[in-house]
Amino acid sequence: MYGTRLKNMKITNTIVWACGALAVILTCCIYFGLFTSEKSVMKINIGTYGDHIYRYALDTETMEFTLLEKTEAHNASYVIQCGSHIYAVSETGAESGVYSFDCADGLMQTAEKRQTGADPCFIMSYDGKILTADYSGGSVSVFPLVDGVIGDCIQQLQFTGSGPVEGRQESPHIHQLKPVPGTDMILASDLGSDVIRQLRFEDGVLVHVADLECPSGCGPRHMEFNDAGDRLYCICELSGEVLVYDVPAFKLLQRIQADEVNAGGSADIHMHPSGKYLYTSHRLDNDGISVFAVGENGLLEKIAYTRTGRHPRNFMITKDGSLLMVACMHDNLIQVFRIAEDGTLTLTDAVLRFDSDQPSCIMCQEDVI
Repeated sequence: MYGTRLKNMKITNTIVWACGALAVILTCCIYFGLFTSEKSVMKINIGTYGDHIYRYALDTETMEFTLLEKTEAHNASYVIQCGSHIYAVSETGAESGVYSFDCADGLMQTAEKRQTGADPCFIMSYDGKILTADYSGGSVSVFPLVDGVIGDCIQQLQFTGSGPVEGRQESPHIHQLKPVPGTDMILASDLGSDVIRQLRFEDGVLVHVADLECPSGCGPRHMEFNDAGDRLYCICELSGEVLVYDVPAFKLLQRIQADEVNAGGSADIHMHPSGKYLYTSHRLDNDGISVFAVGENGLLEKIAYTRTGRHPRNFMITKDGSLLMVACMHDNLIQVFRIAEDGTLTLTDAVLRFDSDQPSCIMCQEDVI
């Protein structure tokens, strides 16, 4: 009995010693660089006013961009990725349409350009369909998806209306589509009519249910929800305000100025992943990004304004909340800012320049390699 216990103790001591030795070896390997830690590479899809769509990789350690692919697409001002497929609008007046690409191995167009309403400026995937916001056409176009490939348009929901700002609100201008979290409702911002349209699918048909009236002459452009889904934030292009609504009652809770010089060119809006900060972009004069702190009640307090390159039409925030990338259309470049813990922005040395194409949309897919 005693001999068996002694033998077991020796085996146990040997295992402990071996584990300790292995830990030392692993520590040394890591210290001397025999093993490397994971690094994050962001794959970025870029739409442009010009002749191409681009895919780049950004190494977040070196902050260097690497071109992966580019393909011809005329005035592809807004792009999205759904799995191994990329969809893009073609904002070309009466010849406008929507593209579909397979990006599993390069960028291969999978169908002819499908006709939309005039000048689509936003595209969204929803319940096996593709929807576009047709700015000049004042409509929403609906397309079927079959194995990721866009079919011909099956519906075009047309709106009527106007606003008081001469030259900017002579007719409806649908600018963005946004599903309401936890519901079957889709919001469509109508910059030309000062309303947010409320839509839903009924028996496969997109129907116009109601309108959310916005302040006269404000020009609602892009929208964002908080994580809880009980606050809607809308950036108004013409008035430069952010409108804050209670959801689902859609009661207006706050109007706060974002554009510092009333340039009439406010553009994009995004919530920080932490939910603590909200960002808006502004063009035409004093171009830059406004930074807001989000209170526990969802109301906003402006805390900073950071200048950018010219015409920051679109921007995105990385999933980890560390970087903000902005497409500065009239400078033909993309800038990268670091986001501090207090929400403020600092410009990095990372910059992506284009020869002639004007970047208008930047979307990110993050992989760890």
